[in-house]
Amino acid sequence: MRGICVILAAVGAGIMASAVAPAAAQAADPPVVTGAHSDYDNNAYDTLVVSARSGSDITAITAHVLDPSTRAEVASTGAFTLRSGTATDGVWAGVPLVLDAVGEYVVDVEVTDADGHHVRTDGIGSLNYAVASYFDGVTLDRTATTYEHRSVTVRGKLLGRYPGTHEIIPVGGVYLVVYGLANYGEATTEADGSFTAEVTIAYESEFLQAIFNSSSVGLISSTSDTYPVTIKPRPVRVTVAVDRTRIDYGQTVTAAGRITWRAGGRWVPMPNVTAFVLRCTQPDVDHCDYIASVVTGGDGRFTYTYAPSAGTYIGVSHFEYTADGGVDPYVQAGFGASKLVIVDQPSAFSDFTAARDSEGLIAVHGRFGFTNRQAPAHFDVQLQYSADGVDGWQTYQTFTDQWEFGVTGVSMPQTVSWRAVYPGELGWQRTVSEVISVPAL
Repeated sequence: MRGICVILAAVGAGIMASAVAPAAAQAADPPVVTGAHSDYDNNAYDTLVVSARSGSDITAITAHVLDPSTRAEVASTGAFTLRSGTATDGVWAGVPLVLDAVGEYVVDVEVTDADGHHVRTDGIGSLNYAVASYFDGVTLDRTATTYEHRSVTVRGKLLGRYPGTHEIIPVGGVYLVVYGLANYGEATTEADGSFTAEVTIAYESEFLQAIFNSSSVGLISSTSDTYPVTIKPRPVRVTVAVDRTRIDYGQTVTAAGRITWRAGGRWVPMPNVTAFVLRCTQPDVDHCDYIASVVTGGDGRFTYTYAPSAGTYIGVSHFEYTADGGVDPYVQAGFGASKLVIVDQPSAFSDFTAARDSEGLIAVHGRFGFTNRQAPAHFDVQLQYSADGVDGWQTYQTFTDQWEFGVTGVSMPQTVSWRAVYPGELGWQRTVSEVISVPAL
């Protein structure tokens, strides 16, 4: 019995000991190198950037630069500092390396962390040890082109920064292009890196940029800054006048004018060019509709006769076109407008009668309307009488906004003539009915 108790006590003690004993520490993940390459972001092709992570702080990084053909080591460096991220997951940058020759090299990387883990990852990256080209001293002979001078001459130099030593060298004998929005200019650099290229400007506003695309591993491509260029178009002037500014509906108005442009410091006519005739609700081109086209004479003058259906400005615009049918940006769009032409709309009396009734009293009746589907907000019709039907007319009664009107029981025993008159107003024609004579009793 005593033996059993001793065994049970021992087992219990073991259970208690295991309950209070700490769990074994879990080992941290070893380092992992995720990449190595030249410092492209800073155009530092002699400097390595290494990306790595680990379960504990990374304490040391060593990079080995190898010949890609023989895997012979040409350089190594352990001088890395954390650029971004954390010590457990970050990006480290090295120092500039000085090698004997430009070219692309293979990179092996060793990493050690705070837990003593050490890994070496072969062929994880590359060092593109190359000359970084760049554009220097780029200038334009003009920043605004004109009708007479439509191209820009671009000059500058293409230089290179040698890796390691950072020596500046000219990049001669290479092909480059200066691009505009529609056109480009080509050039081959001289021995001192200088170049000249000419670009024709085709749009009102463009940006020019020189681009060098390298075909050599040891020479990096580059682009210049962008340089704005605008077009200063030749001014155009259009004048328009009309022979009259108020007509009845159905009548015509003749517009006459001239198109000139500024050339050689003075305004000169534009012969044999197209004048686009427009009807406009306002004297600006944005409120116009096309009517017709006419061609100017040798003195730049034009005429056009037109019967407007409503009040209008007669506008005339002019555009010059390029050989491909587009609007020439080197000639300013011209526009001019006449004074407002007022068109008085028609009206008519569709019925008008005057007679005596059985008691000898006079009754007059009429109907009136505007005949072109347009009417003023308010109108008056005057019923008038005269002894002889020729002159001496007097208004008997005025009817306001009445399409049908009349009077009865008028006591005038003598002979009397009657008519109805719409006196008209701005935009509406005066209209008179027929004259009806009512005999005396």
